Amino acid sequence: MDNTPSLGSAAAIVEQDPNNPGAEWALSNFDRRQQFTANFVAELPFGANRRWLDKGGLFSTVAGGWTVTAAFAAQSGTPFTARLCGAARDVAQGTNCSLRGDYTGLPIQLDDPTVTSFFNTAAFTAPPPGVFGNASRNMIVGPAGRQLNGTLVRDIRLNGNRAVTLQVNATNLFNTVQWTVLDTDINSRTFGNVLAAKPMRAVTLTMRFRF
Repeated sequence: MDNTPSLGSAAAIVEQDPNNPGAEWALSNFDRRQQFTANFVAELPFGANRRWLDKGGLFSTVAGGWTVTAAFAAQSGTPFTARLCGAARDVAQGTNCSLRGDYTGLPIQLDDPTVTSFFNTAAFTAPPPGVFGNASRNMIVGPAGRQLNGTLVRDIRLNGNRAVTLQVNATNLFNTVQWTVLDTDINSRTFGNVLAAKPMRAVTLTMRFRF
């Protein structure tokens, strides 16, 4: 937790009320409550000196010698703040989106969030003109995520010191949709919507010749 609105934020956000810095004490922008990572490395059991296809031939040549690595990550979301952008008080301070909304006391998280309704927008309202919002920073827990990346690597030895390395990289192997950015501007027509997602699956093939 901290009282620094801009710490870990993509934009410069100042205190809502410069005379009340204590009101900024809340979860840090980069707070992530749970995170699990796992890595896996294995030699595929095909080809010379391995369990299967060890007698030579075309299939042994093509399938043999590969090593697979996988990296899996699952994590809870980072927090977001219900704000009002374009407020006259913010403009006077030379900033934007620092004024927070009022919290109504209703539950914030939804049991079944969707792209057009990720959190309960009824939990926040705009404060009266000239009044600071009573909602604290980072009350909205953002989207969780999970992703599996994989790599296949094989070294092909040629004569002398020459060798060729083949590598296949796959990010987001299961093509999982992962939401990232929420619209938390109370005055926005898309308040509560998901605005962005991480890239979908991508596969690249690289070849390196060493001599």
